[in-house]
Amino acid sequence: MVMKILLKLTVAAIICLLSLATGKYVLADSLKNASLESVYGNTFFMASSGKDEMGVRGPMGWHYYWEDGYLTIENRNANLYFMINGQVLGDAGYLDADDELQNAFPGFTGSNALFRKLNLSTYANFYDVVDFKIGIDFANVRDIQDIWIRYLKHPHLKNIRIGNLKEPFSLEYLTSITRLTFMERSLPDSAFGAGRNIGIRYDSQGDLKRVNFGAGLFLNTGSFSDFGEAQNQISEANGFDTTLRVFGLSHYKEGGKKLLHLGLGYSHGVRNENDLSEFRTRPESRLTDERLVDTGPIQGASQDLVTAELALNSGPWSFQTQGYYLALDVDAADDPHFWGYYSMLSYFLTGESRRYSQALGIFTGVEPQPVFKPLEGHWGAWELALRHSYVDLNNGNVSGGRESNITTGLNWIYNRNARLMFNYVRVCYVKDRESPPVEDGAANIFQVRLQFIW
Repeated sequence: MVMKILLKLTVAAIICLLSLATGKYVLADSLKNASLESVYGNTFFMASSGKDEMGVRGPMGWHYYWEDGYLTIENRNANLYFMINGQVLGDAGYLDADDELQNAFPGFTGSNALFRKLNLSTYANFYDVVDFKIGIDFANVRDIQDIWIRYLKHPHLKNIRIGNLKEPFSLEYLTSITRLTFMERSLPDSAFGAGRNIGIRYDSQGDLKRVNFGAGLFLNTGSFSDFGEAQNQISEANGFDTTLRVFGLSHYKEGGKKLLHLGLGYSHGVRNENDLSEFRTRPESRLTDERLVDTGPIQGASQDLVTAELALNSGPWSFQTQGYYLALDVDAADDPHFWGYYSMLSYFLTGESRRYSQALGIFTGVEPQPVFKPLEGHWGAWELALRHSYVDLNNGNVSGGRESNITTGLNWIYNRNARLMFNYVRVCYVKDRESPPVEDGAANIFQVRLQFIW
């Protein structure tokens, strides 16, 4: 049913685009959105020389082809340019808890399978004056991921986007889930991350700059869905966030195969006395809805959140770590503060390196070298990874619990549009949670993901 809906929406979008036919087209470099990173190579050609010869020519000046992994539709007569892509992520696995966690969360243990993401997104440019992006995740009750617009004709205004989009905070959160080393983000990033909110965001986006930054002002609403995390509900907006991220490279060689990334993020959240905030996280798996640590609702808590980032590439080796600190200012006494961190190490058995965007300060995936050609002995990219993450939601009069996880991963990357992931998550302990009470519990999670992008 979901796939039929996706297909109908794609066809409807193409029909609507074909009905537009006015103006003169000039395709300028400025319409290329730096956040739309390549996901796989061109696979659909009519000829081999140049973009004008690729794909299929239609009536009324329409041209259809694959460019950097996106279905691209343009009309030079109508001055229109569209890129459409989809993401399908399927997860399955088994969760096993010890007696203490099983008593606190009776539905935790067992097997499960789900679509982690069924995403359809469209990027469009009109007359090289404005562009926009719309993304919808059908796996999460029609959850709108991105919906933003910007003006391209001014050298500074083209760096400003307005709409529903990610706050510029945290290397791990800004990295697409389809490009993460592990199936899910770490405990502290999930607990403290601001998510998507409605607001205005400026990104310096300088490919050749040593230091870049992103800044924005957001209404704390989350997505347009009434499903999911409390921070992702537009119906109960609870204040404003002012967010800033500064990042740069102190070392960069061989096109990013050797680099040292440093970053610092800060977010100040203003909340009214009747607004509620809650900080919680799943155990690095979407196969369960249980949050093993959870502060519960906290009333009237203005907040200051800081994260420090460090990432290192050295050929096939990669190291990444972040620390998080959250301080709350509440009307009640004993203003609580929470913290956490993660550290991860990965190694490509086949010699590849993680790709990095200097403009955005994030990792953008892996290109198997050479591509999958089993008859020639080339089996794609293979990656081993290890991560430790920790979050502490106990302080003052709040006893949300403490959790420590160790995750091991094995990734097979067929090409930039397909990969298979295996994760084993050892929940080393969940301690000192008040409700439901957990003194010292542990769990094992075995999970696998099949990912396709088109």
